[in-house]
Amino acid sequence: MDASIVIATYNRKPLLEKCLNCLFNQDYPKDRYEIIVVDDGSTDGTGQMIKRKKSPCKLKYLPHSKRKGPAKSRNLGISSSKGEVVIFVDSDILAPPQFIKEHIRFHKINPNLIVDGPAISINEKDISSTPFNHPKVKALAFFDLFGASFITANTSCRKENLVKVKGFDEEFDIGFGWEDKELGLRLKEMGLKRVKNRQAYALHLQKEKLPQNLISLCTKRKQIGTNAILYYKKHPEAKIRKEIKLRYLSYDKFLSFFIKWEKIPLKLKENKTHLTKIWVKFYLIHSYAQGLREGMKRYNIH
Repeated sequence: MDASIVIATYNRKPLLEKCLNCLFNQDYPKDRYEIIVVDDGSTDGTGQMIKRKKSPCKLKYLPHSKRKGPAKSRNLGISSSKGEVVIFVDSDILAPPQFIKEHIRFHKINPNLIVDGPAISINEKDISSTPFNHPKVKALAFFDLFGASFITANTSCRKENLVKVKGFDEEFDIGFGWEDKELGLRLKEMGLKRVKNRQAYALHLQKEKLPQNLISLCTKRKQIGTNAILYYKKHPEAKIRKEIKLRYLSYDKFLSFFIKWEKIPLKLKENKTHLTKIWVKFYLIHSYAQGLREGMKRYNIH
């Protein structure tokens, strides 16, 4: 088995189904790759949808009865995989037909790589008008120059190397963010090199930028802030301190002189005025700073 595609998912049935359909349609031998879906306690019928699927390749469904978090979910996918290379994608990723082939091509050249492919953001309503070979998509993939050393939206690594570093750090638990970058840092410290393969691009489906209800988005941003402190605790270096943006604490302190956060409704009217966008940005800064403060208290970081 050449490749195992690992997808950790939670209550994303419609997006996951689109993701799977693309992975079924790869121009790679169907007996040389498998898809592993780790369901982190979904309640939206994800399991029933997967069981109805007729997959041309091997499809494994590994459900959790309750949420255990992305780190534990992806580690289960790694331990259950049979492929020499593990390719991580998120459940909102659409992969073009050459996707697996391009990831494997780089690993055949050098076994000690982290292969990062561009994840090009696209709105759900634009899927039909922006196919994989659209000039705009190819241009964005070509000019994708940056990114972290390990992002699970579209990244691959040999299983043997993931096992050597003991996979994702499960102390990150059910919170969101940084567990993938932390793994990437340990892989690089072990001697692996991160390379970008712009031919291994994929589309990253996104909702509207200003959701009508910001509660879930703010909760997620707060979790990212808390996990950022855990990341820094594990790697207390100046570059990590800069990466987690502790300056947001100062930004929030300044904003709090003028804004009474408890009086701002999180349920915003559906409009896209500049004023609304500004309030959203301010509130996300505040939520991230709340997470940072909570993390500093929890992990005794000063």
